[in-house]
Amino acid sequence: MEFSKDAGAAAYNEKSDWDIHKAFSTAMEKVKSKHQLPNNYSVPQEIRGNPEKELKAKSPAVNLMGLNREKICEAQEWIQRMLTLQDKHIIENNHILFLGKKEHDILSQLQERVSISEIISPGKATLEIQGAQADLIKVVMNIELMLCEVQEEIAKKKERALCSLSGQWTDQQPIHQDEMKENKFLKCLKLSTPEIQDQKKKFENCGFWVIKVEKIDNVLLMAAFQRKKKMMEERMPGKPVSHRLFQQVPQQFCEVACRVGFQRMYSMPCDPKYGAGIYFTKNLRNLLYQAKKTSASDKLTYVFEAEVLTGSFSLGDQTNIVPPPLIPGGTDRHDSVVDSVSSPETFVIFNSVQAMPQYLWTCIQEPVWSQDYLSKPMKSYPQLTWREHSSGSPVD
Repeated sequence: MEFSKDAGAAAYNEKSDWDIHKAFSTAMEKVKSKHQLPNNYSVPQEIRGNPEKELKAKSPAVNLMGLNREKICEAQEWIQRMLTLQDKHIIENNHILFLGKKEHDILSQLQERVSISEIISPGKATLEIQGAQADLIKVVMNIELMLCEVQEEIAKKKERALCSLSGQWTDQQPIHQDEMKENKFLKCLKLSTPEIQDQKKKFENCGFWVIKVEKIDNVLLMAAFQRKKKMMEERMPGKPVSHRLFQQVPQQFCEVACRVGFQRMYSMPCDPKYGAGIYFTKNLRNLLYQAKKTSASDKLTYVFEAEVLTGSFSLGDQTNIVPPPLIPGGTDRHDSVVDSVSSPETFVIFNSVQAMPQYLWTCIQEPVWSQDYLSKPMKSYPQLTWREHSSGSPVD
């Protein structure tokens, strides 16, 4: 299947993952039903006599258009993976841990067409699907849709909890539900603004090439965070209670993290050796090392910069599901755990309201794009139809 820059078949707009997946599934079914070309198919006169162009004209195509180039990249990569499935595919998504009876019943029905294995290991939940290519594509798309629905259901529960904390719940609906659903929390910053220049240099000195930065403005998250911060400051007068830390999050969870804050399922470490919590790092080089292990150098990496309430901390252990007590046998506990008490770089919290996302940095591991990358084709991607626009208004 060819990716064309001509306007046409399928648009990739600023919608939820669930809406996008549903639209794509519908489009693919239409393509499938029309896959066999009619006998009276006529090649346009302007390309007759050119075998290469004639073959191209007869080939089915998916046209990607949208207002956000990063999302177009991710969409294209996902579609390419879908269309190149062989006889096996692995879905890694920690929402698998939250599948209930209804979802497992669906998996059982899908197993009439393919073989599905659920694999749970520390820091990772996967589904391994095996079968014929045609069946595999359809089953994988159904499972991806199911996981999007589970993710949205959990996000709504988190939103309701945040609204209850802030007293902004009326008639069973949060006051800012529309803003939450449309994710109006991200404001795109110009890379030249003084506000981010120093931090941008830190990213680049550590090996990340910054191509985009967005500021997060979520009133409900901030209210819950500030309440927790005030409690810590009252308990630890005159002592710092927070650190500016970083966390890498897969693209599929970035927007929901802006909606409901950091969750363990969005970015579980490969080796949770300090406990079953939410991991942050003080050193950007640690994230670069992880990115190099898990993705190609020309793939986008998404890094949150956050204010994290670390409060009183102690050395972490893989058995921790909450911070250890301040004194053995006591009821009061530390606020977080670390990799080293004397010189910590990794911090682990066990309550999501202890971290407030401040910025979302979109990076790449090598400087293959300049700052005017929005006007040029991407490395290793065909040109796509798109317009320069962001999910929020530029903030000077």
